Amino acid sequence: MPSIQRNNRAAALLEELREDDGLSIERLALLTGVTTNDLRACRDRQVGLPVPAQIRVARAIATRVPRLASRARRLEEQALAAARIEGGANALHLTAPARWW
Repeated sequence: MPSIQRNNRAAALLEELREDDGLSIERLALLTGVTTNDLRACRDRQVGLPVPAQIRVARAIATRVPRLASRARRLEEQALAAARIEGGANALHLTAPARWW
């Protein structure tokens, strides 16, 4: 299994959802606009969710499942950082600049 699948924070968060949390995969799909099939595939580590979907899933879980709120916020921050990099808001360098100031 590729490391990207083993290190999938969204999948790990979805695996932690329990029946007594009151947030099923079906309800989460309705709240976030992500299909139940995509959520299940992510939970089962078959595919990753796109960055915008990760943000929506993280926010929904953080507001509805208090015991997972800190993990959901970490996922949200990671996905927001990925979105900034994809959007070009953060400068990337192949080598460190000679001077930082």
